[in-house]
Amino acid sequence: MQSATNVLNRTTANQDRKKIILTIVGVVVAIGVLLFSVLRGLVWAPISPNEDSRRVTAVDAVSGEVFAGYRLDMQESYPWRNTKTGERTLYPAELCYWTKDGKAKSEPTAVLLNDLVGKPGKTFCHDCGRQVVGRNPMPPPELMVEAYKARAGKK
Repeated sequence: MQSATNVLNRTTANQDRKKIILTIVGVVVAIGVLLFSVLRGLVWAPISPNEDSRRVTAVDAVSGEVFAGYRLDMQESYPWRNTKTGERTLYPAELCYWTKDGKAKSEPTAVLLNDLVGKPGKTFCHDCGRQVVGRNPMPPPELMVEAYKARAGKK
């Protein structure tokens, strides 16, 4: 009778040990998932649409320097303050995706419109020579696809 009790006690002890191990594993997994979620939200979080809409390509009217991803202040109107000089010489750029030979390119040329800085006349892209206007239209999608494929082939 006593050996049956010992076997029963050992079986119960093994089951208790398994429960403890499973509980510990479950807690470790739960902590890991929690840490991953927190780190993903803090470190690897994508830029919010609100933040992304406040980033523009700007051109310095004096130096011609291009500031890609310039972060706008909510209350500020152009000309914006150049972070390097402190002067208010930055204006929104229009992007030109054309090449001189009439093809599209994947990396645009930033162009400052004459209208914005008070210069008379039409604005032309210094890279391709085409006229650039406000809300400058992009090349047709099939030309843009070719441009992106060509760029991918160069890498």
